[in-house]
Amino acid sequence: MLLLTAFFFSFLITTSQAADVFLTGSKTFEITDYSVVKKGVSTGNCIQSDPFTVGGYQWAIEFYPLGFNSANSDFVSVLVRLLNPKKVVKAIQTHHFQDWNTTGWSTDTPVDSNLRTFSANDITGWGYFDFMRRSNFEVSNYLRNNTLVIKTNIWVLKDSSSFFLPPLSDAAGHLYSSWNKFFQTADVSVDNSKSG
Repeated sequence: MLLLTAFFFSFLITTSQAADVFLTGSKTFEITDYSVVKKGVSTGNCIQSDPFTVGGYQWAIEFYPLGFNSANSDFVSVLVRLLNPKKVVKAIQTHHFQDWNTTGWSTDTPVDSNLRTFSANDITGWGYFDFMRRSNFEVSNYLRNNTLVIKTNIWVLKDSSSFFLPPLSDAAGHLYSSWNKFFQTADVSVDNSKSG
């Protein structure tokens, strides 16, 4: 679902610039029968969400119960993939698990605050091969009644030729706090899909 809201990077750009720079969107992806899904896949195989639109581009969330590859087979992996053929897009993405105890979203999962280049021709999308150690995930508040929910936030750079965004890795903590507050308080539309 297209979401035309400007995100305010208070320490990087002005409010008026933000409206011209980013299109933002959010997608929740519910996976039921986790234990059955896990038994039905091998390392490197994913469960993919229905396509959703942010910034005029089609995306999909990919969840790898047994890890993206053998080097990450002790982890669950979460990525987002650009689906539009022959397109190259610059975007920032974050992923979180729903915390069933607080109805909030995970704060102990990694946050990648860097602007990434997405291409439908890439073998992989962007995300986290080691999003969370599987043994920790399976006893966490993020899995309840064999169900998990992933929330992915995407900030699409409208025109990469007219704006330069420096690497934000040093500001990850600040960005996480700001982004989390933004998506909890802003009047946003969320596209919910269910996979089982």
